[in-house]
Amino acid sequence: MRFHKSNHLRIVFFILLVGVQAAFAQKAGLDITYTVTLSDPTERILRITTDIGNIDQPKLDLALPTWTPGWYVVENYGKNVMRFTVKDDKGNRIEPLKTRKQTWSIPTNGIRRIKVEYEYSATVLGLNQAKVADDYAFFTGIELFLEPVGHRSTPSRLVFTLPQDWQLLSPLKETDDPNTFIAADYDTLVDAPAMMGNFEVTEFDVNGKPHYFSAYPRGTFNAEKTKRFTEMLAATIKAQSEIFGDLPYEKYIAYYFFQPAESNASGALEHLNSYVAFAPQGERSTPESIIGTGSHEFFHTWNVKRIRPAEMWPYDYSRENESPSLWFSEGLTNYYAVVATYRAGVTSKENFLMRAASAAAAIENSEARHYIPPANASASTWVGYDTPQAFTISYYTQGQNLGSLLDLSIRNDTNGEKSLDDVFRALYNEHYKKGRGFTTEELIELINRLTKKDYKPFFDNYIFGVKVPDYDRIFGYAGYQVMKNRRTEAETGFIARPRNGGLGINRVEPNGPAANAGLRAGDVIMKVNGEPSTGFSFTPFIGKEVTLTVARGSSEAELKMTVGERGYTQFELVELPNASPRQIKIREGWLKR
Repeated sequence: MRFHKSNHLRIVFFILLVGVQAAFAQKAGLDITYTVTLSDPTERILRITTDIGNIDQPKLDLALPTWTPGWYVVENYGKNVMRFTVKDDKGNRIEPLKTRKQTWSIPTNGIRRIKVEYEYSATVLGLNQAKVADDYAFFTGIELFLEPVGHRSTPSRLVFTLPQDWQLLSPLKETDDPNTFIAADYDTLVDAPAMMGNFEVTEFDVNGKPHYFSAYPRGTFNAEKTKRFTEMLAATIKAQSEIFGDLPYEKYIAYYFFQPAESNASGALEHLNSYVAFAPQGERSTPESIIGTGSHEFFHTWNVKRIRPAEMWPYDYSRENESPSLWFSEGLTNYYAVVATYRAGVTSKENFLMRAASAAAAIENSEARHYIPPANASASTWVGYDTPQAFTISYYTQGQNLGSLLDLSIRNDTNGEKSLDDVFRALYNEHYKKGRGFTTEELIELINRLTKKDYKPFFDNYIFGVKVPDYDRIFGYAGYQVMKNRRTEAETGFIARPRNGGLGINRVEPNGPAANAGLRAGDVIMKVNGEPSTGFSFTPFIGKEVTLTVARGSSEAELKMTVGERGYTQFELVELPNASPRQIKIREGWLKR
């Protein structure tokens, strides 16, 4: 990929753009060009122009998405749109009719071309938001670009006009002009993050295809760390590609924002041929600490971006897309994130087994597992994806645990001849490559076909039900016994996330230590016993009183909290000393690199 710096008003650009437009005009359907202009970063505004030609219908609806796939929150991006105007090719203004909260209906009877212009307020750095800062800008197309309703499969161009000497990085298909890209269809256009400004880019190769590691701000992830991380990520990508037999893209970008402690930005999000991740600045970010996230997001290249539940094929950008299968799309991605780093030689066998045992323990230590099956947890994600629910369980962890159980069950039922890898290959070839999603029934039928066994009871018990699996039996397929040890840990009675340099309280459990101390949702714990709250361990203070320095609105207070105690069961996988040849065969297949 050529790494571009922006230039303005070049004659060659005009010639190239006209040539590209002519090529598009020869095809049937609309001729669509989106232009993003950033003239003054201090305004925190992106100016969007949508030129649409070859119109041959009495009205054209233009809709802005309400949510970002992979981030299950309705955002209503129309709230950031300002000064929306529509003109015909003679410059006459056309008055649009707002038919839905984010849909504009344009009367186009007798009109062949229109130009839509608006400003977009870009003030939030987030995985599903757009941001303009003094030295960079970042967005994903889903937030900015209007869909001509009924023309989702139509290709389009994307043109950037940026400040002089700003860099530009996009996963979209390049053209001869460094500021112009092509999207095969609307879904591809809006699933493409764009990074502009001053940042670092490192190129590395996997299977003959270019990959890029983008880091902002400059200098926050040094050359030694970058070299090690790109080597680890390349090995992990190669291990994942061996499952499917190909890399389904021409280039790939890993965008990283290394954030100060006071930043509210966190997490990571997958895209069609890229992912975006936030990580802390300084010593807390190492190649080893961020490779797990990289492995997870990259496996989404197949699982959910291409292998997708039928409820999300195609996406409906106008509303929530509920599905009972996110335990598969996210949870099995968690499982394969661990599998891939192990197969790549990035992590150890001991780490792989520990992660399998820890996922099982995390589920069995949750009271909610007795009430909320994985299918229901999946369907409920829209209730509180980025805000806490009163009583919940993670379908990420549920699915990760089910990944081990399904993988070992399939290996056992086929005498080690098939595995969960084969399920993914079949879904990729029989569903994605044929342009369709999968239903739960089709998934069960596929596993039944591979194993010649009936997996409906497995799904009824563990995915649509809350039955506790027989862990000794299933891990025993590979010659392991589950050792359970009772432990204790600190109980604070609150759920928090990093916020404003401290721990932002999202929920306080009734009658718990935090509630008894007077802590409230919305408070930010800045210090504990005079030390920074982020990373503070409460375990040494079980049964003791600690002092919380709490920011509450514009005031600050000190609260006394007695740290409680709760018990939990730790799982450990231990090799059976008398494992049979069959068990050893299955174990060796499971642990094969």
